[in-house]
Amino acid sequence: MNLIDYVLWRGDLPFKKSPFCAVDALVLCQLSYLNFDRLVSSDFKRRVRITELWNLFKSSADFGERSDLGAFISEKTVELLHLAAESERFGKIQACGYVSKIDRASEEQFSALCFFDGASSAFNKEPFVAFRGTDDTIVGWKEDFNLATEDFVPAQRDALEYLNSVAEKTRGKILVGGHSKGGNLAVYSSAFCQNKFKKRIAQVYNFDGPGFRRELISDSRMQEIIPAIHSYYPKFSIVGMLFRHAGSYSVVESDETGVMQHDPFSWHLKARGFETLSDLDKASELFYKTFNEWLEGVSAEKRSLIVETLFKILQAGGATTNSELEKNWLKNSVAILKAMHNLDKETRDEIGLLLQHLFELGAKNLTAKS
Repeated sequence: MNLIDYVLWRGDLPFKKSPFCAVDALVLCQLSYLNFDRLVSSDFKRRVRITELWNLFKSSADFGERSDLGAFISEKTVELLHLAAESERFGKIQACGYVSKIDRASEEQFSALCFFDGASSAFNKEPFVAFRGTDDTIVGWKEDFNLATEDFVPAQRDALEYLNSVAEKTRGKILVGGHSKGGNLAVYSSAFCQNKFKKRIAQVYNFDGPGFRRELISDSRMQEIIPAIHSYYPKFSIVGMLFRHAGSYSVVESDETGVMQHDPFSWHLKARGFETLSDLDKASELFYKTFNEWLEGVSAEKRSLIVETLFKILQAGGATTNSELEKNWLKNSVAILKAMHNLDKETRDEIGLLLQHLFELGAKNLTAKS
């Protein structure tokens, strides 16, 4: 059973009969990838039910553009909104507080919104904060990699500000979640929000989100929130294996292969949870160990060098999204090869040494597992 099946099967059960669970959180986090500009208000007092939101979405003049989520976000997300709108379980949920920004100058991609269960007065006081993950923009992926070189990235700063703002405007417990980078933002903002709000955070859902550098994991504020964190990674995870984990996690079965397991529509679900496995795929464990040994073994300057160079090369052809890279692959391939050739010798040598070190670590870890 996948997300679509879940909404079809469980959609007739209101939250009063079957309480909110981690799969419901994943549904809402996946919906946060949709472009709700001008459809969902940034004002927390102006809420729109998902039933009405679907009508606004499908009748929008730019429906085709809104439905194109790029190379990495499943097109099934539009169908998920449609089915959720027609269901008893999700149709009355209210959305508000929508923000979305892309800032290439500061290398930031950030979006968030709040959901309230409009069928229950209690849930009106208890928001679910959904942070969008990395979208189709190259700047969004660049920000992910900046986590290796910066104390914090702009999206984390805005997520923290957003969560504090939500807490100021609401009462009762707070649920927070996100998929991919959204999972990282959910954990980060919950850990570092104002102390007076932190005790209200009941659950933090992290769906295959990248982790944190070791020094941040050991911060007392992060340690305080770990009991509330529920992390889920597919059996072959790459994004979720970036950096160290905050607390324990569950491994989810997927019917995809390789990096495509990052897509939540490939995850196997049960009535109130996930079909879990005992361990990650060995290749995923190898990547986790190798990547983090490399990260912690080189200087911040060298980490910054390889990240900046990588994305300078990727954007050499003028592409701003992964879809543009894919669509104009010939033009972009030529530009990328030219950019690599034009690197100064010192930079090429530095990157070569770093890659050699990374491969040596991988070989060592692979031998150790054999």
